[in-house]
Amino acid sequence: MREKKPDKRKVQGAETKKKLYEIAERLFTERNFSDVNVEDITDEAGITKGAFYVHFESKDALIAILIADHAAKADADYKTFVEALPNDMPASEVLLALTQKIADELMDTIGCENMKKIYQMLLAGTVDTEAVKGYSRELYTLFHGVLEKGIRRGELTSSLPLEELSRHFVMAIRGVSYEWCVRYPDFDLKEQAIEHIRLLIEGIQIK
Repeated sequence: MREKKPDKRKVQGAETKKKLYEIAERLFTERNFSDVNVEDITDEAGITKGAFYVHFESKDALIAILIADHAAKADADYKTFVEALPNDMPASEVLLALTQKIADELMDTIGCENMKKIYQMLLAGTVDTEAVKGYSRELYTLFHGVLEKGIRRGELTSSLPLEELSRHFVMAIRGVSYEWCVRYPDFDLKEQAIEHIRLLIEGIQIK
């Protein structure tokens, strides 16, 4: 029986899509989302704009894919970071350290202008942003695990179910980052995020 040869057009299409993704990823790293247009990507890829739309519905759709991939990678990094902390470190300190790590990621890797674009896409709902806003995101699981450990050790207490409590911590990070976007540059994201999370911790900490 002859081995079926791969479809040449499908292989070429997959290679073109990968190339567009990689070029866009680099350009968006070098500049803000709003400063890169489809022509910038296609010119560097050596293809037509029409060919771009064969693979991606729009620039925002491509950005949504990049954001989802970045969120997954960032969450994996956060998990590695938390797992590397001392096992006997109090849950409150772990939560503050994680908050600082998230703030660093937002400021140093994503940047305020790109965060504004992400919020625009979330509000518009024109592309699938479930990977970022969904409650199945690994970041929620991470907060859930730290809070659960703190409660089990008798360091923390809460009348709320753990799932709901975890959401409040993530919502706090999201709210502070939104405030950062609105008030930038006159707003210290890291300082305010840590202060906000500390207030939440004080409300559930056993004295």
